[in-house]
Amino acid sequence: MAAAARPYWTGFLKLSLVTIGVRLYTAATEKERVHFHQIHEPSGERVRQQLIVPGLGPVERSDIVKGYEYEKGHYVTIDPDDLKRLRLETTDTIDITEFVEDIDPIYFDAPYYLVPDGSVAEEGYRVIREALRETGKIAVGQVVINGQERIIAIRPLGTGLLGNSLRYQEEIRKPEDYFGSIGADSVDEDQLAIMDQIIKRKTRPFDPGEFVDHYQQAVRELIEKKLEGKLPEKAPERKPAQVISLMDALKRSLAAEEKPAEASSRRTAERSSTRAEAEKPAKTAPRGRKAPAGQSAQRNLLLPVEGGRGKGEKPAAARRAEPAPTRSRKRA
Repeated sequence: MAAAARPYWTGFLKLSLVTIGVRLYTAATEKERVHFHQIHEPSGERVRQQLIVPGLGPVERSDIVKGYEYEKGHYVTIDPDDLKRLRLETTDTIDITEFVEDIDPIYFDAPYYLVPDGSVAEEGYRVIREALRETGKIAVGQVVINGQERIIAIRPLGTGLLGNSLRYQEEIRKPEDYFGSIGADSVDEDQLAIMDQIIKRKTRPFDPGEFVDHYQQAVRELIEKKLEGKLPEKAPERKPAQVISLMDALKRSLAAEEKPAEASSRRTAERSSTRAEAEKPAKTAPRGRKAPAGQSAQRNLLLPVEGGRGKGEKPAAARRAEPAPTRSRKRA
């Protein structure tokens, strides 16, 4: 754990009659992002915001309290002592109330690292972690974070526990308000077949390290150029996307994905062939037959770019099983 890290929340994790001390740390950070200030261009000075009451002018922050507008222009004020009287059990305790198999990702909000608060709490912490790991369940409870009671989902993460605050159902907009006009009709089978192949070609384990924030990189380069007194290059004019048919776009996409995949398969086949040749005794190759140049040792299982699922075509195995056509001989 980083020495400078400070807990975002400190309290207890309670499961039935088991209670252990825990600390909550924010798992995400925006520290590395570029942040801008508002600058008064004529003077070059930073713009400062003041707390002002219309008709009174600037006021001190210590004189400000929270208020709820119960009708236009009328407020009921709430001071810190009022909020302390509302202290709930979830203010300092995460009470696990249930366990679930899965949670819809739309409800997930901020991630937190849940850490045992001292060596005494670690034994119970490890038992809860391993129990969740073995059962494959997600623990769900509630906790007050930053003045709001949130649902929290807890799962094992390595040797620790990951907590995610969850949104309440009323915080989620109804998807049918946005997707209601989208047709649920079946899609073209040929187009679907090609899309399946594209997805297979691009499927790999997720590695977040492969992704970078290109916008942040561009902003930092822009700042460096400005500091060097250079003017940033004018952005190239973006041409509108060429309108082509969906089938044509799918075929081109499949062809583009096929090239690197074929090259990889060819390299793998060549290595396997070289290894096999080195292991078996040398043999004299039969004369008269040569494999076509560039022929891959592995049959290409991709669909042809010109078609979909190959309607009307016989499988390759069936074609091989057919007897070769006999040629009639002319009598001398």
